[in-house]
Amino acid sequence: MKPNDLADWLTINAHRISSLPVTVGFDAFVDVVQQVVEHRHGPHDYRPLETIGDFSAWSAGAAGRSGLREVVTTARTMGGCSVNSGEALTTLGFPITALAGVGKLMDPVFAAFQASCRTFIPLELEPGRSTVYEFHDGKLMLCETAHLSGLSPEMLSHPPMLVRLREAFQDAQAILLTAWSVYPQMTDCWQFLQRQVLRHGVRRPRIFIDLADPAGRNSADILDMLKALPGFNTAGPVTLSLNGNEAQRLAQALDIAPAHLDQISSVENLALALRNRIGVDEVGIHTIRTATAATFQGITTVSGPYCPRPQRSVGAGDRFNAGWLAGHLLGLDNEDRLRLGCAVSGSFVRTTHSPRLDDLTRFLRQWAEGTLDTAEYP
Repeated sequence: MKPNDLADWLTINAHRISSLPVTVGFDAFVDVVQQVVEHRHGPHDYRPLETIGDFSAWSAGAAGRSGLREVVTTARTMGGCSVNSGEALTTLGFPITALAGVGKLMDPVFAAFQASCRTFIPLELEPGRSTVYEFHDGKLMLCETAHLSGLSPEMLSHPPMLVRLREAFQDAQAILLTAWSVYPQMTDCWQFLQRQVLRHGVRRPRIFIDLADPAGRNSADILDMLKALPGFNTAGPVTLSLNGNEAQRLAQALDIAPAHLDQISSVENLALALRNRIGVDEVGIHTIRTATAATFQGITTVSGPYCPRPQRSVGAGDRFNAGWLAGHLLGLDNEDRLRLGCAVSGSFVRTTHSPRLDDLTRFLRQWAEGTLDTAEYP
């Protein structure tokens, strides 16, 4: 469908959303989003460093000496792949059950998300902490995550928690599990879920996996994770969602030729190679401009509504995942699932908030009309 036809379809099918429950887990972060100042012109006026390359050049120039730059905090927000994607899904109207490591004294940044969920199950594990430097061409995230090793099969197997896990997963139409990269014991946790929780389910939910950037994990850990991933196949079809950098890291671990991320055919070849080697139903690779999915039906790529100057990039991939998963839940075909993911993400980077369904349909119509970059957003 063209974007305006997809908007019409969503309007007609909106009534179905409230009967499609999704369970998400387990990561939660408190993100402090900052810009690095290049020049300050006055108390309330400054010019930020625009690109990661600019920041890199400045940092390299300080080697062997020292360097100082002012930073400006632009937001203190809820973060984490599962809570970001869950927030986007619940904003669209999907009933969400969230298992989130928010600690004993939950930070207020999570309060609105907690209130929006059908069920919110806090884990007594403190959230991760991220300092995010945001630039026009991407972001640099520095994360405090050592304490996240506390998420373990032992924690999940505690009898009251095990009961809640089984309740959370048993009626889900989709299960979204994220941030493997920052949880040292997550591979073991996956295998625990496969053995002790998901085999008790009455449905075959879509299992949607986002690793978060695995650059800091060694190849042996990555290979162990990839061996465990097909274990979810017995519970339901598995989607592995990757951004370009994540896909390249998996290719390196698997000794697969890397992709040229600016060439669609090269990205498609990598998505297909990863799917075949890993052994799951679907592998997707999203970049700033395109989204690709390799399934047993073939390979599909769509071009997204590229935003040259995003208002926020942190969490854009999580919103893409929410839209893509929503397309699965609603039974859209490969192309329209990806298009829906691009639209949810495209709206977010322009407005800094997840779209409601009416926001999303309006965005799709503006995309079809070619008026996105001249539109005023709330």
